[in-house]
Amino acid sequence: MEREALIKFIKQTIPISQKEATTISAIFEPITYSKGDYLLHQNEISDIYLYLEKGLMRTFLFDTDGNEITTDFHKENNVVFEVTSFFNRVASQANIQAVTNCRGYRLSYSELNTLFHNKPEFRDFGRAILVKEFIKSKERNYGMINKTAEERYKALVTNDNKILQYAPLKHIASYLGITDSTLSRLRGKL
Repeated sequence: MEREALIKFIKQTIPISQKEATTISAIFEPITYSKGDYLLHQNEISDIYLYLEKGLMRTFLFDTDGNEITTDFHKENNVVFEVTSFFNRVASQANIQAVTNCRGYRLSYSELNTLFHNKPEFRDFGRAILVKEFIKSKERNYGMINKTAEERYKALVTNDNKILQYAPLKHIASYLGITDSTLSRLRGKL
């Protein structure tokens, strides 16, 4: 059944009936991205709220020297969007790009707001997603401060094998806050 994964994701995120989850999922539009396609470019206003059913995406920005720094990876069965740009309607500082071919379902900003206003269940869903992403962001920030590069790499190996399988090493290294050579050394060691 089309949208089955999206319906299941909604139901796993909040307590909701099958009927309501199906009704909400019907508002999402199917979309695909080829490897290398952008969901969002820097300086655009984010207008896509994406449920990523299949594939891997990454968020990155440029440092002051013009180097790409990967700040997040988005695995399947998760929501992908740039929260600051999306909700504040301001130009994004980040880019979101498909690392692999991707398939998912999207809402526009206006469609999401309509759902927020008309479906209390969706407000609960949106709140749960934001809390989950906030916690993930805090844990990542803390890990960059209180974990060694080796500990961060081990955590990635344990929890995010798909990232290691599909993402280029330079993106993984920047995500871990280390150089390519440090990543190579860690890979050899472990």
